[in-house]
Amino acid sequence: MNKKFLLLFFIITCMLTGCLSFFCPAGPALPASSASLVIPDHRSSVELPILMYHSITDNKAEVNEYTISDSTFEADLKWLGDNGFTSISASQLSDYVEKGTPLPSKPVMITFDDGYANNYTLAYPLLQKYHMKAIISIIGSQSDSSSDDIYRNLFNSNLSWGEITIMSSSGNVEIGNHTYNLHTDKSGRKGADMKKGESFDAYSQILQEDLLKNQEKIALATGTKPLVFAWPYGAYPLDGSADGILKEAGFKLSLTSYQKMNVIEQGNPDTLFGLKRFLRTPDFDMNKII
Repeated sequence: MNKKFLLLFFIITCMLTGCLSFFCPAGPALPASSASLVIPDHRSSVELPILMYHSITDNKAEVNEYTISDSTFEADLKWLGDNGFTSISASQLSDYVEKGTPLPSKPVMITFDDGYANNYTLAYPLLQKYHMKAIISIIGSQSDSSSDDIYRNLFNSNLSWGEITIMSSSGNVEIGNHTYNLHTDKSGRKGADMKKGESFDAYSQILQEDLLKNQEKIALATGTKPLVFAWPYGAYPLDGSADGILKEAGFKLSLTSYQKMNVIEQGNPDTLFGLKRFLRTPDFDMNKII
């Protein structure tokens, strides 16, 4: 065969396969990490259902409005997977808003309030079994007490700091802040809400001191300060005036108790505050979140 033809054939083949760069380098090779660059999410907004749980039990006699059975929780996780939902973390949601980092096609957020000990014994193994993520927002003072109580009851006691450390290191559980010691309904204050007639400066100081104390305790147990704050009782200043306090404390998301779907807008961090959640009661219809 003609040598010129063979050479031409070789050059064309190299151009098609990329081998020609060996002979004619166009510049320095790209770093290996460039091969895994994230393609931004093209959606300008996403719908996000958030489920709210509290206590889990393996005793049917203990089931009530805020306590579901472990079999019901397992059925929920299976239902979510069967219907194409992928559980996401707070950092994933924040990265979508701030950086355009892709989210799954059907994201869902699973949240627990109060931090009951049964979240560790019953919910945590199921999250691992179904490869799901959840945010458990804890009351710091209750975890202090629980950590010192060797006779605690798993139904009505809270997570110990050791259990919090174990779960947070798994990748299945993210710890949120549910105040250090403001989860009460006393002296005219409901949870972390503003008292009637209270000055904003006084309120701001009380809320900051409580939240920052819990942030430090959680960071000591997990190595990370929470991005999520869950309002006790879902009570908060409706004018949004407390959002600035939360942002100063380093929070990226806040959770309420209104039962509606959320629309999260890319490039708009304010859509992450006052997020609404569906309370999972024993008779809640999971099809409502589709």
